[in-house]
Amino acid sequence: MRRLLINKLLLGLLYLFVISLAAFFLVRQMPGDPAEIIANQGRDTEAPPELVEQIRHEYGFDRSISSQYILWLERILLKREFGTSTRSGRSVLTEIKSTLPISLRLGLSAFLCTTLISVPLGLYAGVTRSRAADLVIQIGTWTLFSIPVFLLGTLAIWYAAVELRLLPAIGASSWKHYILPVGVLSLHLSAWTIQIIRSSVHEIVNKPYIMVARAKGLAPLRIVTVHVLKPALLPIATALLLQLGSLVSGSFIIETIFAWNGIGRLLIESILARDFPVIQGVLLYVGSIFALINIVIDLLYLVIQPGSASRLGKTNSARARG
Repeated sequence: MRRLLINKLLLGLLYLFVISLAAFFLVRQMPGDPAEIIANQGRDTEAPPELVEQIRHEYGFDRSISSQYILWLERILLKREFGTSTRSGRSVLTEIKSTLPISLRLGLSAFLCTTLISVPLGLYAGVTRSRAADLVIQIGTWTLFSIPVFLLGTLAIWYAAVELRLLPAIGASSWKHYILPVGVLSLHLSAWTIQIIRSSVHEIVNKPYIMVARAKGLAPLRIVTVHVLKPALLPIATALLLQLGSLVSGSFIIETIFAWNGIGRLLIESILARDFPVIQGVLLYVGSIFALINIVIDLLYLVIQPGSASRLGKTNSARARG
């Protein structure tokens, strides 16, 4: 088990390395000269070529891409620095730290609501014998999931903020500002999560031992909590943790629509300004979140189903020897 855990940690580090490669090299393929963009910020006239060349040298844009990547990686590993924003002049870590609490509040609030909505409905849809109720839940969830989140957010602003004037449309200064973005995110993500939980539970309910438990006359609540929920815990936890990763790392579209100054909006503004250091830092941060989530999911498998984890480790060892 220890060897399997070490392998998972090494895979996580490899995943982060690949993310760093993608974050750096793909970002550098964006159109436009970053030196010219920096030099022309806040100017009414075009910057002189001498200033552009000076900025290109200061930021290291005149070096080869591989040299720039090595220097960037060395700075991260040895000095724990991600560079300086070309848009604001502040360090990338300062930019991320200033927007991180907003994204965390939004993400954790939406995750809590998603869990409260999806777990009961998914369990009910999986165990119910009412085809009508199951059909209603499936139609409702697939309809919500098929609507793009930006359209769902726009409709929520139009109806609740413009037509009814009940809730504020933008900002995050009070608890009322949380209702629309958290509600839109929760509904959209719950639609997918309910389907995952429903499918997992429905497969377990049709197992022979569940039929035996029903034949013995066990209470439906006991069957669900004892015999259904435990084997369904892993797929439920996996689905919820994946949702948590996407929420905590920043809900880009929602933060932009509702004017929340979080990680998502920071990334969008940095892309528009060709702020390479911030884009690379945010992408690496998002990749770290998902790498950590994957490690946590593997640990859950080790804790909840150690037998299956051991078999997985033996299978991997046998493949390696073969």
